[in-house]
Amino acid sequence: MMRVCVVGLGAMGGGMARSLLKSPDIEQVTGFDLSRQLVDTFYNDAKAVNKAPSSLPEKLELANYVDGTTDVVVIVLVNERQCESVCFGDGENLTTLLRDGACVVVCSTVSAAWAKSAEERLVSRNVQFVDSPISGGAVRANRGEISIFASGNDKSLQMVDPLFQAMGKEVHIIQGGVGMGSTVKMVHQLLAGVHIVVAAEALALAAKAGLDVEQMYDIVCGAAGSSFMFKDRGARMIEPADKIFSALAIFVKDLDIVYSESKRLMMPTPLASAALQQFISGASLGLSGEDDSSVVKVYEALAGVRISESKITEKRKEGNEVGDIWILPDGTEEVIQEVGDESRHHVVISNEYTRVLKVRFSPEDTTAAHRHGEDSLYFFLVEDGLNVINHIKGSDPACDCMEFGECRFGGHSAEPLVHKITNKSDQEMFCIDAEILNHPPVTSPLPLFAPHHKLIKERHPCRVYLLSLQPGEDVTVSYPFFHLSIVLRGGSVNRTIGASSSRFPISFKDDAKMGDEAWHQPTLDVKISNVGEAVFEQYIVEWK
Repeated sequence: MMRVCVVGLGAMGGGMARSLLKSPDIEQVTGFDLSRQLVDTFYNDAKAVNKAPSSLPEKLELANYVDGTTDVVVIVLVNERQCESVCFGDGENLTTLLRDGACVVVCSTVSAAWAKSAEERLVSRNVQFVDSPISGGAVRANRGEISIFASGNDKSLQMVDPLFQAMGKEVHIIQGGVGMGSTVKMVHQLLAGVHIVVAAEALALAAKAGLDVEQMYDIVCGAAGSSFMFKDRGARMIEPADKIFSALAIFVKDLDIVYSESKRLMMPTPLASAALQQFISGASLGLSGEDDSSVVKVYEALAGVRISESKITEKRKEGNEVGDIWILPDGTEEVIQEVGDESRHHVVISNEYTRVLKVRFSPEDTTAAHRHGEDSLYFFLVEDGLNVINHIKGSDPACDCMEFGECRFGGHSAEPLVHKITNKSDQEMFCIDAEILNHPPVTSPLPLFAPHHKLIKERHPCRVYLLSLQPGEDVTVSYPFFHLSIVLRGGSVNRTIGASSSRFPISFKDDAKMGDEAWHQPTLDVKISNVGEAVFEQYIVEWK
């Protein structure tokens, strides 16, 4: 009977850890992550099947979750740097915490060179190592049906085989020693990444040529040019999903591994390199956190087309639903679009709690008729103020003015808003529309009281705070709620997670720009320092 710790309880790691709870060969499963919510939730799941430790440590420190009784540590982290920190970082790490003969299984996508280096350093401390990248997605991880590409020595592989049988449906043992599993994953990711980009390119070409992309998609799916990635990602390019299945940033990382290794081997990989550049282009457009199918937006931006609008649909009667006709005062007819499909509205975040859109368009430009069907918060980011003509369906066009930094609430779930907007300012329209979709599982009954934070708006579904730091100022704060951050006045800030509660705090510098946005789970003990030369201001939008 083994004791296992899973480090990294995200979409993949959380599902894999829960699969281990079903194994009769595993006595105890501990889950470690820097998210208290993820750790607490998994602990309760393990406790329910009598496979949790006797108590849950208060501090999120690796040494409280891994010790001399741990047999196997399974690492499911985002990148090589995080794996390096857990295994060999300053202070207590796996080399100092694990007993002789214990085993480290790295399931993250890393380079073969790092895997070999990690094995050498761990073995020197009498700790075994298995290079075991994975594939399959969060749904299969929860079902215990992922694909595993494992490499290592026979003793190590035999030791962790019960884990593989619990987590995976297809377990491939790759001969040649540590590093070969990562090499298989690298080749797999080359194919996957290229297929996604080619799917985007094909559908964009179809749209530019005036084809009905839905018909084109159906034709290809039944023909020789199809692939799993075309069927899966192509569908989401035409009809974007409500949640993120695999972030675009993953392929920036994975195809960069392909590029680096092919360069070392002097092996030309021109298609992989071209695909990498398209994903990098997507990241530069702010799509890193979106689904990897959003790489199609790179082609949309270059070609001036919208894949989702290149569908032949039947016009319906005049009304307030998407697809209905709005007969304008001059007699022209316009089809009402869903706000996320309107070309000046760009979805930058989409999950079960919110959908965030950035709205940008030039002076004297007018949006297409579009429909808002969800309650929303609007943040206006034009420094000299904004003047618009707002034409709401059923009303006469009216002038409206917004100050820089103004925040408004729009209640559209009960009565949807259909309108067109004309920018009458001398500057580009810049607004962030944050839709309020669902209540999160963790909320705070009371408003946040913290230095440098001011509550500026509160409606039933949310609270809006303004964080303001002068140059040289800092604040350490916990946000015990799901929240959206939006930068109002940008600058250079340092952020440290676990600043006072962790032996292994994570620090990074953020060159924040006005309009930068991010979605966050509950965050404890984060230190924010203004290291720039100007005032830094950021909205913190709490979901209640």
